[in-house]
Amino acid sequence: MGDENERALAQVHWAVRNDDADALKKLLDEGDSAALVNAADYDKRTPLHVAASSKSLSAAVLLLSAGAWVDPVDRRNNTPLAYAQKSGFKSMVKLLTRYGAQPVVDPGRKGDEGGNLKYPPQSWDWLIDDPSEINMDESVLIGKGSFGEIRQANWRGTKVAVKTIRPSLSKDREVRKDFLNEVELLVKLRHPNIVQFLAAVINKPPLMLVTEYLPGGDLHRLIQKGPVPADLAVALALDMARGMAYLHGGPNVIIHRDLKPRNLIIDEANELKVGDFGLSKLIKVANIHEAYKLTGETGSYRYMAPEVFLRQNYNTKVDVFSFAMILYEMFEGASPFSGYEAYDAASKVARENLRPDFDAKIHYPDGMRELITECWSEFPEKRPQFDDIVRKIEQIQEKTSQQDRHCFRHLLQRIHRHHSE
Repeated sequence: MGDENERALAQVHWAVRNDDADALKKLLDEGDSAALVNAADYDKRTPLHVAASSKSLSAAVLLLSAGAWVDPVDRRNNTPLAYAQKSGFKSMVKLLTRYGAQPVVDPGRKGDEGGNLKYPPQSWDWLIDDPSEINMDESVLIGKGSFGEIRQANWRGTKVAVKTIRPSLSKDREVRKDFLNEVELLVKLRHPNIVQFLAAVINKPPLMLVTEYLPGGDLHRLIQKGPVPADLAVALALDMARGMAYLHGGPNVIIHRDLKPRNLIIDEANELKVGDFGLSKLIKVANIHEAYKLTGETGSYRYMAPEVFLRQNYNTKVDVFSFAMILYEMFEGASPFSGYEAYDAASKVARENLRPDFDAKIHYPDGMRELITECWSEFPEKRPQFDDIVRKIEQIQEKTSQQDRHCFRHLLQRIHRHHSE
């Protein structure tokens, strides 16, 4: 698929997850419907997979009526019916069965009628028992942290990114707890703008977390080359906002708590994905607007919301604040309050209510400065939800020129040359 089709598929997945049949129909009418309804993402998940796992019945009806294959198989050998069976969504099971979906079966076991025994997909199919199946001998270092490193490696014939915890820390109770928390979160996530979790080693040192490998590097590396071109910055901001809207949506809310350029990764299709969920928290709530009793200086000071720095109760709006600081950095080509140490910068933001100044010489698309200002408000309740941010950026994008990815490819080539030097 080309860049435009990749973006169209991301929009289709978004509409499907939200069970927005009107938006989905519009996307299919405007694009190549026959290709989009059966297009697959990195994890080989089609829109029907997303509909079944998100309990989006209206979207599933529309997809099937538009010619979606009823039994596509994703990377984990699961069909849409398998997801519907596992979640117990009887209406979806009935719909898929009516269209001819075949039950998931285990060829090695026999049922009462002499046929194959039906069963839902296993929840631990991501577990790697033998770490040696990940070829680390020819791996390439692509990142380091205080607890370990990230390497590009090969696993089951696929180029992947492997986050490893230092063997000396693998038995540390708190380190292991944080690692398992990250795995628990990633297992639940499926979105085009979220780094895709593939597998993990949790029973033997070193602990390993395997995700898709994204060759574009992180956003920090891109910004090091200077301000990001306005139309590209808008496109990347929209990708980020869509990923965050997914994390914040539904009864199982995920607060990232460490949104920053180093945790935003660029894939081979030049799209941005949110990654690194080591500090994220999964919160089950009845009202996603309520404040959660989470306090403490969690995250990176440079992008930290004032309520976190001040150890006050906070909610999803801390991610919105970080989002605003990242947008500022993309357009300005320099981190917020770059003349100060990170802690001092966070202190000025929280205790003096200061915000970085916009450079009058920098071009911001109409409405972008206003959006950034709204997102970094000192009052969390005045910051918009990411659903609203997505709509606002889409409106801004409509007013800007269509992105020519040539400039992005040129920047990526410069980044890769710099990285290899």
